[in-house]
Amino acid sequence: MDRLDRISIWAIIILVIGSSALISHHMGEAVSDKNNRQKILSSAVTILNPELENKVKAARGLMEGGNLAKSEILVRELLNQYPYEGGPRMLMGDLYMRKQDPVKAMFEYKEAVDLYPDYLDKKTPLFQGKKLKIAVREAMEEIEKKIKAKPKDENMKKDRKVIYYLQRRIAGSCG
Repeated sequence: MDRLDRISIWAIIILVIGSSALISHHMGEAVSDKNNRQKILSSAVTILNPELENKVKAARGLMEGGNLAKSEILVRELLNQYPYEGGPRMLMGDLYMRKQDPVKAMFEYKEAVDLYPDYLDKKTPLFQGKKLKIAVREAMEEIEKKIKAKPKDENMKKDRKVIYYLQRRIAGSCG
């Protein structure tokens, strides 16, 4: 081993020790920054439109209380006032699921996810993926029954394509 080999070996050893010391020193900093950023983002979502959030909570309360008719009136009103928000669409899908109509619910869920993709992100507090999987499964069962009864029905085949689209979106969601 000549002099250059010994110098390069010592340089590598010093670099490894220095980098490990630097990494261990800054180990906890990144986690706290990520949590703070996520808290800021989740609070920013609620601050953007508190009026909408209050109306959604009222409609959800009516729906959970069993008053589906009043809840539907309020949700349709929200859909007219806020056509580009995902919350009212998600609520309308929930309403259709309560009415045992998973196909209509699936269309509303699709619109909600298209408007606000964070409903499929497990890292956000708005994650709705499990509920959407159940709705898609129930809608698929119903559409398959209808297709078996009427194989020539093109509307059911189009509905099935929408279900496949939503399944792909759920499968490709952040995780």
